[in-house]
Amino acid sequence: MSRDTVGVVIAAMNSAAFIDQALGSLAMQTTHADQVVVVDDHSDDDTVRLVERWRAILPLTLLRNRGPRRLGVWGARRAAIEVLETDLVLQLDGDDLVLPHHVAAMSETYAASPGLISPRPLAWTGQGPFRPATYTKGGLPLPGDQLVQLLAQNYVVVGSLYARELYERIGGYRQVAYGEEWDLWLRLVAAGARVSKPDEPSYVYRVRASSYAGGFARNEAETEVLNRFLGGSDHPVHRRAAKVALLQRTGIAALGPLAPVGGPLPDPVRAFAAGHDRALTRAHHDPDLGWVLAFDSGGAVVVTDDAARVIVHVVEKDGNYEAVEIADPLMRRDASSLRDILWGEI
Repeated sequence: MSRDTVGVVIAAMNSAAFIDQALGSLAMQTTHADQVVVVDDHSDDDTVRLVERWRAILPLTLLRNRGPRRLGVWGARRAAIEVLETDLVLQLDGDDLVLPHHVAAMSETYAASPGLISPRPLAWTGQGPFRPATYTKGGLPLPGDQLVQLLAQNYVVVGSLYARELYERIGGYRQVAYGEEWDLWLRLVAAGARVSKPDEPSYVYRVRASSYAGGFARNEAETEVLNRFLGGSDHPVHRRAAKVALLQRTGIAALGPLAPVGGPLPDPVRAFAAGHDRALTRAHHDPDLGWVLAFDSGGAVVVTDDAARVIVHVVEKDGNYEAVEIADPLMRRDASSLRDILWGEI
């Protein structure tokens, strides 16, 4: 029985310090990839020369961006996938590496449950042993919860595997300022892809200072992905989840300008607002969320239904927004391992 063919895509820009380890880890696979495509995105170091050395060992295609501007990660991955001739796409960042059973484990998991396969990650600083990842991407929600939780927080690891046909059907990578893979995962899962993961860790994520953008307004940047999702979704549950996710990133600013308090509020909502310890300054009925109530100072935002049942209560703390109360715990940010924690590994 023939297996689906696997093509690995790598976006590389000034990756000379790491690319040999990435490609070397592919050369050591127990099940080899059928194609490896590296896109050099205007490197001005030794990346191209180092990649060229692997042509005799790997089924390698090197694409060089000769245009006037850098493609960016999203554009480089898109260019790589465009020349793939394989059934499946397997991503690998140019500064990461994989264990020898990675291609086999990812392929076998896909064969058992076709969809979006997220590897189990290990973390590595470049020195010392690999460490188990302790962040939320170690978790995996149950199938019916996956899209709602993915809107709350990206729990899919960058080095994932998916069908090229489905990727092309949803339009592939598109340009966003930040979170291009999260944008892709959301559309894949919304199109029906179930997220699964292998039993054992196989993807090694390199942790280094430049992995985290100092001073980068990540909360604000993530709103682009969520707003683009909203622009393409008419599912009421998913729209509500996306807006709750926005509130947990930028507070009431996520919903745009709201009118001052005016017009009738349902009696339970009015009584709820009157009992709050802060004065109500703005009230707005959102068609997806319900009643959005803003209170003076502290950045407090409460969303309720007509009966004043709280959907989410968000407060600002040190410039960040935190849901101190939430009706559906799957919509809570930074709780991607929720179902794993409650009911064990899936």
